[in-house]
Amino acid sequence: MMNENNIKGLKEELVGLGFSQETVDRMHESIALGITAFTLREQVQGLNGPVDLDLYFRQSSKSEYFYFNKFEVTQGKGWSLEEGQQYFVLLPSADGKLELKLQTPRVAEALEEFKKSDQTAKLGFGRSLEDAQLIVERVDGKLSQIPTEFIATYRNPPVTQTMWVDRGRGFTAQQAANLMEGRSVYRDDLMSQAGTPYKAWVKLDVDAERDRHHNYAMNTYNDPSYGFDLRSLLGSYPINGMENRTISDGIIAALQNGDRALVSIEKEGKLEPVYLEATPRFLQLNLYSKEGKALKREEYQKQVVQQVGKEKTKHQKQSVNRQMGI
Repeated sequence: MMNENNIKGLKEELVGLGFSQETVDRMHESIALGITAFTLREQVQGLNGPVDLDLYFRQSSKSEYFYFNKFEVTQGKGWSLEEGQQYFVLLPSADGKLELKLQTPRVAEALEEFKKSDQTAKLGFGRSLEDAQLIVERVDGKLSQIPTEFIATYRNPPVTQTMWVDRGRGFTAQQAANLMEGRSVYRDDLMSQAGTPYKAWVKLDVDAERDRHHNYAMNTYNDPSYGFDLRSLLGSYPINGMENRTISDGIIAALQNGDRALVSIEKEGKLEPVYLEATPRFLQLNLYSKEGKALKREEYQKQVVQQVGKEKTKHQKQSVNRQMGI
């Protein structure tokens, strides 16, 4: 029997995190069918193409309540499984016989395990090991022919990250996609291990090794202590409409969401469309053309800002010269 309050709460969580009505409806249907653990899939559009989301639901072992505690976000999935299918990796055991080493719905994890053996290994997919279809195998160090549609995935495994949800609090679907594409996201509802609330910009640390769960660590730049003043930075550019609070708040909201915000900047007496991207780590904004080409900040900053910078450099040089007795 369904608990209507539980269903209502889950619906509110999903809507609040930006998931589609279709996903909300499928969640309700799955619980109504009596399924105790299930995964729903959704896709959001990123700048570099579609980003896949796998949402995990499970019923409590002690009550009829269902929980939604996490979803996985995957960028660059070139090979897609049907619902209920998984990957199976077989590697040699101590006696040399192939045995199942890993069963997972995550292709990146499966490929990592498969590539551990440089002699003999098999990678397949299906609903069970018994009916699994072979994708690729390695015999005596040589790979079998890889299906054409799997080649790109094999060479460049997709990047997957687990996003945790705490009673509806977490990264939204679009924020998760933006993080996967390397941009920073602002959160004003974070909580330290000591239970202290704080605000910060967050970015995936893709330069560091992943943890044992195959997740990247997240770098945080606390607000305001780190010193990234977004509104002040925006003020250093002649952005059309920034004097309108509704427009400026909209630009800030987009940047905090991890989006690239399209604005019009006055340059040489003309308005030019420019995409802005927040880069809190370096206390800067990145600028891009509509085609995605990186632009030089100094060519778009207000003249007064440029002049202040020149005067500062001039005084610094004079100071150095005096110290050297020049």
